[in-house]
Amino acid sequence: MALKKFDVPDIDNAISEAKDDEQRKEETAHAEKIAYFLEYFTKKAPDILKNMQGVVSQLDAHKFAAVVSEELRKTADDMVRQFKSKIEPMIQRAESADRRTSVPNLMAHIILVTLVWLFIFLLMVIYANTKIQSDELTGLILIFFVCLIVSIIAVIYLTKKYKW
Repeated sequence: MALKKFDVPDIDNAISEAKDDEQRKEETAHAEKIAYFLEYFTKKAPDILKNMQGVVSQLDAHKFAAVVSEELRKTADDMVRQFKSKIEPMIQRAESADRRTSVPNLMAHIILVTLVWLFIFLLMVIYANTKIQSDELTGLILIFFVCLIVSIIAVIYLTKKYKW
């Protein structure tokens, strides 16, 4: 058996009015507290200001400024030291990067040497067609490839040693 909800508008209105009244009372009490504190502050404010003027007049503005200036100078020096300690390694890396040879430069040198040797090979083949027998041609081709490989190794070595 299910419980039925009874809809009684008068009871619902009475409950909502009671909640609204309670909320209004809380807001009124809170506003009265704020008004009391404001009134208390306005009564005590002249005394507070008089006491603060006495303390402020005892402070020496030049001493305060000198202490603050010294602390700022120390902080700035520390920040400069920290900045330099972090930046100097990066500057050294950038300077050393200027002296390095990148892979594309190395590849350009290797390609240049290879093209030179291919041109020599072309001239050698043209010469061999007119003067040399086929068994001697095999030896020349072998010598060509050995010279090409030695030249590429020399280019790699010189590139790394002299940082072209």
